[in-house]
Amino acid sequence: MLRRKALNRIYLTTIVLFIMLATFTIDYLNKNNSNTKDLEEIEYVSNLNTSHIYLLNNDNYLVKVDILLTKDNVVDMVREIINNLSVNNKKYNNLKGVIPSNTKVNDISFKDNIITIDFSNDLLKVNEKLEEKVIESIVYSMLEIKDIHDVIIKIDGENLTKLEKSKKDLPVILNKEFGINKSYEITKLSDIEKVVLYYVFNDDDNSYYVPVTRYINSSSNKVKIIIDSLKGNYFSNTNLSSYLSYKTNVKDFNLENDILTITFSSLNEENLEEVTYSLASSIFDSMDIEKVIFELDDKIVDIKVKES
Repeated sequence: MLRRKALNRIYLTTIVLFIMLATFTIDYLNKNNSNTKDLEEIEYVSNLNTSHIYLLNNDNYLVKVDILLTKDNVVDMVREIINNLSVNNKKYNNLKGVIPSNTKVNDISFKDNIITIDFSNDLLKVNEKLEEKVIESIVYSMLEIKDIHDVIIKIDGENLTKLEKSKKDLPVILNKEFGINKSYEITKLSDIEKVVLYYVFNDDDNSYYVPVTRYINSSSNKVKIIIDSLKGNYFSNTNLSSYLSYKTNVKDFNLENDILTITFSSLNEENLEEVTYSLASSIFDSMDIEKVIFELDDKIVDIKVKES
């Protein structure tokens, strides 16, 4: 339902833009039908793209937000996203960008599915708690563009390999392995598992997905860890919640040829889309799986395919 609502909003926005454009064009043509050369001055809005960015909520979680992009060139889309990640972005209630307003973009280049962004040194003029959030927000927002597989961040021409205040080391090439909204529950150095869990943040009449990278000590299968985590009361002391009810019962799950089949013996079908989307997103971000098939008592109720 969350994605359907988002798509409906984007559809309505596109229709409104089209009507405005058509009205402007007709009026322009009526006034200038004797001068065809001026037609070149009309700016058309076409090939609108939908994507996502990650903004900070009041609990310091990065929240996945829908965005409409007006460009179709990768570098231009990246510039649009950076503008929307600025702290000056006031489009969303109780959500804010993380890039300081005086940050400049020195250069952007795209090659071999790697986007390289050179920022001014104002990028990390934030408090220590927000340093890593800035990087996470940029990386995850860029990776929402399908042609981008990796991100390199530079500061005034030099690769960013260490955060200034926290002294945390960074890999030169950044991707989803870097994690987002990290949570550490480690008591020993063995049996460490990393999973990504998609929770929900409700704000007024809006609902947003929030990916949380969780590091824990466990010898369980990752699928079991994900299901148990989303069913449990983890994060019960925050504004994050899960669509997967604690009453949900999983009968079995089977992995074969990069296809995971999860069979439920009980499942609330009223919010089926939200349950399967959050579960599949968690699995895709945590495991090398291409498709998830959801069954209820051996009857297929949904199929999710990993976006390329």
